[in-house]
Amino acid sequence: MTKIILSLIFLLSISNVFAQADSIPKKNSLEFSTGYINGYLKNLSFAPVARYDYNALNYQLKYTRITKRDKLFEVQLDYLNSELETNIIPEPNPQYSKIVLNVSSLKQVYNKERLKIHLGLQTQSNVSSFYDWEQYDFQQKLGIVGRFTFQIDDKQSLSSKLTIPSVMWRTSTFEEKFYSLGKYQSILWSTDYSYKLSNHFDVKASYNFNYDRLQISNAFRELQHQINLGINYKF
Repeated sequence: MTKIILSLIFLLSISNVFAQADSIPKKNSLEFSTGYINGYLKNLSFAPVARYDYNALNYQLKYTRITKRDKLFEVQLDYLNSELETNIIPEPNPQYSKIVLNVSSLKQVYNKERLKIHLGLQTQSNVSSFYDWEQYDFQQKLGIVGRFTFQIDDKQSLSSKLTIPSVMWRTSTFEEKFYSLGKYQSILWSTDYSYKLSNHFDVKASYNFNYDRLQISNAFRELQHQINLGINYKF
């Protein structure tokens, strides 16, 4: 009987330790999501077409780290593969694929009740391929970023992130040049809804809007709408 009682006490102690550890706020998260993307592209260096349309599945992988001082470090990777469609040129639709890597570091500047605000910098690397890498377009961007997070209740939260790139380096089949705000404008905006399933898992729904514009003779413009659903693992 004594052994049984001691065993039960030991098991209860172990369970309590694991329960306390599981309730500690998680500092890391890894998220995978996929969804539908609708885009419009104008690249006069590539082809004299006013607008290409494309529709594709988008795949996104994201890692987030919260530091001891509540800073946010985020790394996000996106990939899409599609065809560019137009009725102007009677040729087979060119293959178009794009890889986007975002790295941002944000400092918490406001925290009151359910609202948190972070501000910082973000770099973005875009690699676009035309005709299976027969032609390419690489763009490196740097801009300011802000994230607003609102905790609706214990299980639900909303988050919105706005990035305004201010400078860009472009090297491609078409040109190699540096651009600033005078000839380059861009905006990246995303909003997320998250629902907590457990201390380790969330489900997320997100909408993303991206716009890039180069005001040059060989004009470049790209606009994207993106809707994703994903799962977020916290550890």
